[in-house]
Amino acid sequence: MSVLDFLSPDLATPDVVAGQRAWRSPLERALSRAPADVTDVSLTGKLEVRGAIDDLEPEGFELFQLTPDRALVFCDFTRTAQIREQLSAGFFVIDVSAVLAGLQVHGETLLRRLTDLDLEDLPAVGAVAHVQGYVIRDEGETFRIFFPQEYGDYIAEVVIDTAEGLK
Repeated sequence: MSVLDFLSPDLATPDVVAGQRAWRSPLERALSRAPADVTDVSLTGKLEVRGAIDDLEPEGFELFQLTPDRALVFCDFTRTAQIREQLSAGFFVIDVSAVLAGLQVHGETLLRRLTDLDLEDLPAVGAVAHVQGYVIRDEGETFRIFFPQEYGDYIAEVVIDTAEGLK
């Protein structure tokens, strides 16, 4: 075990609450007053993959291509180790699960107030509340935003305040 294993949810020793594994998110406290249309997706597995990305077939994960030879892979955090091992056979893989926090928000109006990105051209990389992040459109008006976890409290506050202002 490496001294940095705690940075990956699948390698960290989990807290145990009532006999259940209780993974902790960096946004847990910041989102205590969040409306229902703002949820925490920080515990998504996140891997940076480098190599011939065009040859990569997403199977059991989501691929967000950044450059011709660099991409982010998003997956269920319980499968992070399996997917990391699978991809390591042909690519250089860095686990960035603990580096990026994430929010899921609902509503185009809300997201338009947080970013200048063209919402018709997602996924994209750009500023969200003045912090560089990754924005992905899920279904309809649901979006996921991933950003450096050290900005978690700030982003959560801006998103919550903006969402409350729209009510």
